[in-house]
Amino acid sequence: MKDDATPELHSVSRKWSYTTGDGAVIWQLMFPETGHVVGQKRVPATRRTSFFCLSSESGQVLSDDFVLFSGTDPDSPAGDGWLVGFETTLGELVYCHAYAPGTPEHRGIWAVDLPGRQIVWQRPDIVFAANLGTSFLAYRTSVFAGFPERDYLLLDPVTGRDLELLGRDHERANVMRLAAETEESRQGIILPRHAPPQDDGSGQASPEESIMLGELRIDAVHRNCPPAGWESRISVSLGERMVYVDLMATGARRLPFNNFLIRDFSLYYIKGNDELICVNIL
Repeated sequence: MKDDATPELHSVSRKWSYTTGDGAVIWQLMFPETGHVVGQKRVPATRRTSFFCLSSESGQVLSDDFVLFSGTDPDSPAGDGWLVGFETTLGELVYCHAYAPGTPEHRGIWAVDLPGRQIVWQRPDIVFAANLGTSFLAYRTSVFAGFPERDYLLLDPVTGRDLELLGRDHERANVMRLAAETEESRQGIILPRHAPPQDDGSGQASPEESIMLGELRIDAVHRNCPPAGWESRISVSLGERMVYVDLMATGARRLPFNNFLIRDFSLYYIKGNDELICVNIL
């Protein structure tokens, strides 16, 4: 979808919504080729992370509260049940990672069938580097003479088996990584761009984000309302006519940037941290 493409507007209406419950916040979203919506939710109070999968058409919950485990021990969640996240998608699978202890470095790859609630394969010994389509670029870490080294390999994303060992050919690995398609492009996602702050009438500049599709425009305007916190409002306009509006957040402690996107002429946004809403914009 190109930014200058103008969709024919038939209706703008809410299709469905999904609420996490249990004090969980929506942390990440991804869109596999199956047409599903998959997400990560976190419960900060208990430092617990799990995953969900929804139908993009109906919002039907296909699976929920799926916990990523390390090995076959159900009492040993990956990343201590907290430090895990999404890497990429391919076909019907999503690929997750954990973190190396005490660092922001990713560690391990888990191939997950979320609707089936099963781990297809796992490789805790390697780190994801890039999705090349028919293979994944990954690496193992080691230490030589006190310095960290990376040994690269190509991985079969269906089976998790090694396809080719590249060793320490950093130049070739870097060329592959730079040539890889971005996740936004592969998943057909349009993300908002930061727009120049606008005066909201109070003398304060309000940060804005927007997506433009011809005459169709989606805006998020964020206002700092001390001492209550940030208020965020999302709107959909066709030319000069506003056709949809909702309050995304109120009393937020942090500026709630990057909480909406477009995919397949549907607007997805997170309301109040714990509700995912899908709006038809055709």
